[in-house]
Amino acid sequence: MITTLGLLVNPHRVLDLEALLRRIVRLCADRDIRAVASLDALPAVPWIDAATLNDVLAQSDALMVIGGDGTILHAAAHAARAGLPILGLHAGRKGFLSETTPATLESALDALCSGDYQIEERMMLAASLYASREEPTPSGDGAAHQDAAREDPMLALNDVVITRGSYGRMIRVSVGMNGTHVGGYHGDGLIVSSPTGSTGYSLSTGGPIVSPALPCMLLSPICPHSLQSRQIIVPDTAEITLDAECPYEGGGMLLTVDGREPLTLGRRACVTVRRADMCLRFIRMKPFPFFERLRTTLSQWNV
Repeated sequence: MITTLGLLVNPHRVLDLEALLRRIVRLCADRDIRAVASLDALPAVPWIDAATLNDVLAQSDALMVIGGDGTILHAAAHAARAGLPILGLHAGRKGFLSETTPATLESALDALCSGDYQIEERMMLAASLYASREEPTPSGDGAAHQDAAREDPMLALNDVVITRGSYGRMIRVSVGMNGTHVGGYHGDGLIVSSPTGSTGYSLSTGGPIVSPALPCMLLSPICPHSLQSRQIIVPDTAEITLDAECPYEGGGMLLTVDGREPLTLGRRACVTVRRADMCLRFIRMKPFPFFERLRTTLSQWNV
């Protein structure tokens, strides 16, 4: 039973945000649900409970993410690590991942109270950035090595992307899978995406649309300088290794996870991508009609 609902908001996407939040708080109170908003995006106001993001995650039984698909992507890693299901309230541009709108908000809250909803699980990716190959090994020979990840794995619902930086020349990405060399790409970079991410950046490169029910990962080169480069689909049991290099002095690369603030890399870097041990759970009021919603949404994009 959901007694506390955390609110994560994109204040730049929601028109008349105060009126919407006041309505959510009132409707939740009518149903004996406590609404608590994250202070990371909202100033403290007297008419709503507010706390830091970590406290919201610790206190909530579920999260309502208010904004567009980008807001859901931003919240995905937090929700997955906390084990919280999310309910997307569409107040952005696309709303492909969202479940409800301000017009259907009351019925959605009624379903939360009665337990009349379903949970849809979406696989996530875990990316680890390893020591640069430019750094010397203990023997001093400068050979490639992967002693330790620089930080905890970064979680992605959509994709992990290596691209060239501001330097306008191609980079090289050598791809391995489970210790076997797959191939090399020269171009603007490479995308590793989940099935959910197949309708994101990967789609822009000509990648296939993949049902989120399929357990797989997609490799999509970005602007490859080749007549033979193609997208590749691999099983979700694979561990993908990306050895990336910008061969030009003064150049660099970027690592971007789910469109968040990019991480600036040097001229050489190694990234591994695998299926994450955790998933993101979506609250659905009814079965998610993936291809029906895809058809409708893509038609809207073309307008």
